[in-house]
Amino acid sequence: MGILSWFFNKGNNSTTKKEESVRTTKPDPKTESVGAPGMNGAVEVRRPDPPAVDVSVFEFGSVAASADKVTLAGYCPVSEELEPCRWEILSASGSDAPQFRVVF
Repeated sequence: MGILSWFFNKGNNSTTKKEESVRTTKPDPKTESVGAPGMNGAVEVRRPDPPAVDVSVFEFGSVAASADKVTLAGYCPVSEELEPCRWEILSASGSDAPQFRVVF
């Protein structure tokens, strides 16, 4: 299971319906998105129960504003060594999907 398995919706989903209903009824302040001031609507999205490393997801833009209906998704590893970001173009799953998504 990779770090982006939740992003691509592949593999076995280990959460049960009971756990999902508990998550939806009890919002965790850490998982709520917080707008960054001065960033033109960029939002940091914290995912519940992250893997052993801390992951930040930044989503901005809206596919509703463009005719392309795609999301540019990137994964940028954060480490002591210089590593390149990996980018993919994904088809947008809904009208409220972001135009850009970057995972750090």
